[in-house]
Amino acid sequence: MLIYGEDEYVAEWTAARIPHADGFGPYSAIGVTIGEKLVAGWVYHDYQPKAETMQLSVASDTPVWARPNVLAELLSYPFRQMGCFKVYTVTPHRNERTLKANARIGFKKEAVLAHHLGKKNHAVICRMLRPDFEHIYNRELGNGTFF
Repeated sequence: MLIYGEDEYVAEWTAARIPHADGFGPYSAIGVTIGEKLVAGWVYHDYQPKAETMQLSVASDTPVWARPNVLAELLSYPFRQMGCFKVYTVTPHRNERTLKANARIGFKKEAVLAHHLGKKNHAVICRMLRPDFEHIYNRELGNGTFF
């Protein structure tokens, strides 16, 4: 189940699980629960309306929630509701598990920023563009009327 309206709680939970997160600035957040337990947090931040871009930070305690219909709804927020053309993630280069998860969801590696997360801690930028989102998740979205 997705939880809305608990932005601060979800963002704090998510930041506690991301070692390089110092805060998100202005953000929105959606949580994923199993029963009463929060198992994943999606924080949408660094929204640039003119550029139609937004950063996404995700943390999870288990992958069992990550079904295509849930991912489609979570990604609908930046692409459908906020009108973004590009959503991107920033992941430490040594975090192979997250980089593989990004690829399974549909994100593509775009760049590596040397020492971006501290000395000898490079950031891998992965991105999803609106056409990629529509192609991958259109079947899950039906007519796209989540909001």
